[in-house]
Amino acid sequence: MDLDFDNFWTATDEYPVLQWQVQDVDLRVSQSSIGEGETTSVTVELILDDGSTVTASEVADYDSETAVASVSDGTLEANSVGQTELTATVAGESDTVTVEVLEPPNIEFSDAEFDTEAAVEGTTVDATVTYENTGGPGSETATVTVDGETVATETVHVDADSETTESIQWTAQRNGTVAVDGEPVGDLSIVAPEAITLESISLPDETAQGSDYDIELEFNNTASHPVVDTVELRVNGAVGTTKTVEIGAGESTETITYAHDEQGTATHVVDHHSDDATGTVAIIAPAEFTLDELDAPETVTNGENGSVSVTVTNTGGAPDTQDLDLLVDGELVDTQSVTLDSGGSETLEFTPAFDQQGEVTVTIASADDELETVVESTAAASDDGSPGFGGVVALAAIVLAVVVMRRH
Repeated sequence: MDLDFDNFWTATDEYPVLQWQVQDVDLRVSQSSIGEGETTSVTVELILDDGSTVTASEVADYDSETAVASVSDGTLEANSVGQTELTATVAGESDTVTVEVLEPPNIEFSDAEFDTEAAVEGTTVDATVTYENTGGPGSETATVTVDGETVATETVHVDADSETTESIQWTAQRNGTVAVDGEPVGDLSIVAPEAITLESISLPDETAQGSDYDIELEFNNTASHPVVDTVELRVNGAVGTTKTVEIGAGESTETITYAHDEQGTATHVVDHHSDDATGTVAIIAPAEFTLDELDAPETVTNGENGSVSVTVTNTGGAPDTQDLDLLVDGELVDTQSVTLDSGGSETLEFTPAFDQQGEVTVTIASADDELETVVESTAAASDDGSPGFGGVVALAAIVLAVVVMRRH
C-alpha cells in the first residue's frame, strides 16, 4: 500500500513531521532592509505541538513580489528597489514580514589599524577595519593577510549612509607584514613562549562576593619590545577566564580584573605556558545598606523646608560606599553619599522643601533597602491666624465700609 506522503507529512530541513504537528510558523529575515544586489539569510522555524521547534528555511513555500526580492533555499536576494511582503508557508501555517530593498550599497575602505608589535605563537591578535557606506545597506568582506597569506576574513555589515568599524581576530603563527584589504598596517613578530616567564601573583586579602578585584601578575620579558600573550585563570580548580595581556619589555606588572560569586577562600592559579602562580582571596559577603528610624514631621507648612532623617547600617560583610536618595512624591530631590565598614552605622539628615499641598509621600532609598512615610503639607496661615483667608476677609471689610459710607 502506498502512503500518501503529501497529505499527511511535511518536509523540514532536518526530518519529516506530520502536518498536524505544525502549530505555528516563525519567519525571520536577517536584514529586513537590504541594498539592491545584496543577499541575506531567511530563517523559518516551525513550532510543533509538543513545544519543540525545527527549521524549514530551505523547504518552505515563499511568496513575494519577486521583482523586488526572491528567496531560494533560505537565501533572500534583493533584486530591485522597492518594498514587498514576504510570506513563508509550511503545512498550511504562514508568517509574513516586510522586506525593503534600498539603493545599492556604496561601501569603501576607510581605515585599518594594527597595534601589536609581537605576540607569542598561538596568541589571539586582532586588527580593526573601518568602512564607509554612502549608499543603501550592504556588506563587505574584510581580508587580513600576513606576508601575503590570508589569515582571517570577516563579513562586515554596513548600514545605509554610515560608517562601521569591526575587529578581526586571528591566531598569531607567522612573522611578517600585516595588511587589511591589501593596505599594510604594521609588522608582526612571533616570539617563543620561553621568552616570557610568570614570576609571581598578587591578590587582595579579601573582597566582596560578586565585586571586581585586580590580580597583579609579575612577568619577565626577555624580548626588547612588548609582547602579547595569553594567561588562563583557574579559581578553585575551575577555569575562570582566559585573558590576552600585553607584557612590557623586561620586568613588567600586568593586571587582570575578575569577580568571584561564591563566598569562602578562593584559590587562584594563573597558568602561563610552563609557569604558574598561586594565591588565595577571602571572598566575603557583599555590603548591604539597610535603613531604619526614618524620622519626618507629621505636618509641614507648604513652601517651607522640613527635616527628614534616617539611620543606615551596613549589615553585610564588606565595606562600601552607596548613595542614599530622597524622593518626594516619587521625584528625586536630594542625594547623599555614605561610606560604611561592615557593621557601621550613620544617621543622615535631609531638609527638602515641601512645595506640594496635601499628603506627600517621602521616600529614602539605598541600593538595598527603602523606607517611606507620609507628611501632611498644609497651607500657610494668614496674619489673623486663619489658614489662608486673610485676603478674603480684608476685601470683604473694605466692601462693607464702602456700602456704609454711601448710606450716610
